[in-house]
Amino acid sequence: MEQIAWNAAKTIVLVDDEDLVRRLVLRLLEREGYRVIEAATGEEGLEILSDCEKVDLLLTDVTLPGGLNGVELGRRALEERSDLKLICMSGSGEEDIVSDLLARTVGKAAFLSKPFSPGDLVKTVRDLLDTAREPQRVASYFEGQGI
Repeated sequence: MEQIAWNAAKTIVLVDDEDLVRRLVLRLLEREGYRVIEAATGEEGLEILSDCEKVDLLLTDVTLPGGLNGVELGRRALEERSDLKLICMSGSGEEDIVSDLLARTVGKAAFLSKPFSPGDLVKTVRDLLDTAREPQRVASYFEGQGI
């Protein structure tokens, strides 16, 4: 129960042009308690990031239609939001394209190769968003003990 409460405060912007993939990832993350806002293009994702006050994670496909791919979307988003975390995902073996961005954002970004399991997705998301989690767990424990 504590897990759901903690995740509910976390907002993820999900950008993928494949409807089926986007819907599946959206449902999975919502079941884990995250608030997910979806977009089908890099431009839509950038607009959402500009409009939303609090976003914790950008989860984007590398290959997107239009002029703004996932890597460029990630670069722009990280430049504008220093506290944002980033996961780039791709089924085309495009980790090399993302490697420079990942190297410059150690601890703030990850690559997820498609196809991935639900467990791999959730673990990757949790690993990036986990930094504020431990103190909250400790506080919740003591509150329940009447301390």
